[in-house]
Amino acid sequence: MTEESRQHEPKKNRGTDRRVARTKRNVRMALIRLLSQKPLGEITVTELAGAADINRKTFYNYYSDVSMVVEEIEDEIAADFASAIHTIDFQNISRNPSDIYLTLARLIEKDLEFYASVFAAQEQASLLQKIIAPLKEQLWISFKDQVGQDADEFEFLLEFAISGMVAVYQKWFNTGRKQDIEALSRKISILTFSGINGLTKV
Repeated sequence: MTEESRQHEPKKNRGTDRRVARTKRNVRMALIRLLSQKPLGEITVTELAGAADINRKTFYNYYSDVSMVVEEIEDEIAADFASAIHTIDFQNISRNPSDIYLTLARLIEKDLEFYASVFAAQEQASLLQKIIAPLKEQLWISFKDQVGQDADEFEFLLEFAISGMVAVYQKWFNTGRKQDIEALSRKISILTFSGINGLTKV
């Protein structure tokens, strides 16, 4: 929607859109809180609607079931990460690898409480796969011809690097977020691209 068309949009519609967005965000946040307490299969529509402070009818205005809310959360986060990843200059990433980690760290910092809840949830496997898929693809394209490894072996090394990054961010969220995330991200990039010897020289 252009700025001009937005200006001519009826105020009533804009107010309705904001209420819908607010209601859906409340539902998503309520589900994330519940997922930190119990498995997805144990969460009912009635329980989720109550946690979001809405009734079942309102819930069904937007979602067919609880799993649809999960899918919407995953798609929203994955789209944000994919968009951020596509701003990175992967052609020059070997000279400045911290760009990867700093870009993701700054994205997380924009909505810390939301991501903290996501990383605390008990069921994250599907979400994490959606998040890391575009990063894997870009790193594969950028480095597969630059390293002295066969394709299968390089895929294992790539899995190691990305899994380590995810594990660090999970631990950072789940241990009180005491460290500066950008400083931590720079150290992760050194470890990933230079190894422990590179870190000891900093």
